[in-house]
Amino acid sequence: MKPRVFVSSTYYDLKHVRERLERFIEAYNFEPVLFESDKVIFEHNKPLDASCYNEVKLCHVMILIIGGRYGSIASGENAKEKIEVYNSDYVSITRREYETALKMNIPVFIFVEKNVSADFQTYKKNQSFFETNKIVLSENFSFAHVDDVNIFNFISLFQDKPIKTFERVEEIEHYLSNQIAGMLYLYLQQLQSDKKEEKVLDSVGELQNIVERMNTMLEAVGKNVIESNSLEDVVLSQNKILIEYFVTQFSDNIKFRNDYSDVTEQTILEAFRICKDTIFNDDLLSSIKKEKDFSRQWDRISVIKKQFSEKLTLFDDKIIVDNFDLYKIYHSYTKNIYPIISTNKSLDAFFEEKMISELYTKISGLPF
Repeated sequence: MKPRVFVSSTYYDLKHVRERLERFIEAYNFEPVLFESDKVIFEHNKPLDASCYNEVKLCHVMILIIGGRYGSIASGENAKEKIEVYNSDYVSITRREYETALKMNIPVFIFVEKNVSADFQTYKKNQSFFETNKIVLSENFSFAHVDDVNIFNFISLFQDKPIKTFERVEEIEHYLSNQIAGMLYLYLQQLQSDKKEEKVLDSVGELQNIVERMNTMLEAVGKNVIESNSLEDVVLSQNKILIEYFVTQFSDNIKFRNDYSDVTEQTILEAFRICKDTIFNDDLLSSIKKEKDFSRQWDRISVIKKQFSEKLTLFDDKIIVDNFDLYKIYHSYTKNIYPIISTNKSLDAFFEEKMISELYTKISGLPF
């Protein structure tokens, strides 16, 4: 699977920039998503820009380019009423694309033309004058490089984010090359860190085997050393520890949009049912385990991950999965958890109890 990169900007004034960036993205073997290249699937009976926002949600990175044009008004906005007044704040399609990426927690690289940035600084220094006098752009005042004051309102949204100004496309490409290299470096560091965490989990998993070997040894020495019921309690306790550790690992590797203030018990029970039907589905996991080809195994896990997210959102559109490392969860579950809960009903019930409790915490964002 290739990372999908959405290029967001106005079209006519930045057409040459978009063409260059499309080739640049393809050179990295990523998938560029631009509407003019037929990479956006337009839905019947919906505004054209609505399809762009939906496509943003399916991407992994956004490149946002701000030039001198603010762009067309987004569907749902009152165009006539909002465009008439110079400093009325209406939302353009490009701005709505950015807001969509922000809501989905998608990384955004922001580039602003240097001339536009200079006009923005002029506007900031005189902002109170423009607002107090209600100056109309087309009649009383105009900037050299900007067609709409709403560009400045748009740029103001980025004040807590890194912004790169540019004059030539090469500057954008150079900056992105460094950023991609940096992201790869951080990813490789994370892999090393994850490997250490996996070793810790493997050590905990070995507790079960140690106890089972103790049982064998005691059988040989004589059960008079420890009562059989006590030994079963030891095994049960160690398995519960293993389950609790897995549930914590599951929680650490999934992130929900925590804006759900009224989670009900029924909501969480249904979320767990979806979890069991997709992520912890025995037949699906068994078929993946039999798959010897790594890339195909990865693809099948990705499909399950997508189905899980879609079913949750279909059930309740407030439940949105922002990020989920299912591959790590899959290996931990099949290796350590499934073997013990599939043969013990009490452990299966314990696993369900812990997972339901953790799902409530993750979905609601509340620590209880």
